[in-house]
Amino acid sequence: MAIAVLDMSMSLDGFIAGPDDSPQLPGGAGFSLHDWIGDPDDPSSADGRDRELMDAVRDAGAVLSGRRTAEQAGHWGGDHHGMGVPIFVVSRRAPSAEAAALPLVHYVADPVDAIRQAKAAAGDRRVHMIGAAWVPAALEAGAIDEIQIHHVPLLLGAGRRLFDVLPAPIRLEIAEVVSTPRATHIRYRVLAP
Repeated sequence: MAIAVLDMSMSLDGFIAGPDDSPQLPGGAGFSLHDWIGDPDDPSSADGRDRELMDAVRDAGAVLSGRRTAEQAGHWGGDHHGMGVPIFVVSRRAPSAEAAALPLVHYVADPVDAIRQAKAAAGDRRVHMIGAAWVPAALEAGAIDEIQIHHVPLLLGAGRRLFDVLPAPIRLEIAEVVSTPRATHIRYRVLAP
């Protein structure tokens, strides 16, 4: 059965985007939290363990994203980094005409339902999840199985946080820690309340 993995790059002080993050400037001016990846469309540009971590993303059976992230990425042209898997977008609003025309892109209003659909589509592969606004509701419902944080050696001082407001404390268990020159990658299992 598929597992739902929230997979995010984060500054050491907990930000996933800078203070001037906008649709016109995704991540904010000088955004560098994904530099550990290299070129996401060229797997050979990452080094060693960083490449292995990106290979795990490319092996996902489905992608789930918030609307803001999907729109900033142009819905990945309907094919998340050439993976050829369904993309589920959490949003209470209908997709734009351009997004609605992309056959692999599916808009779902409820984050828990979106995760359920993505898991069904992924089969026995993982669901690669990115975004922020929908995360508290999914954590509260127990719908997220793992959280993979790529801690980048950078202090942003301000911006958009991933875990800004949570409904209650969420217990985690460290499953794996990988240290590379560009980031420290920590995978957590989300424990039942």
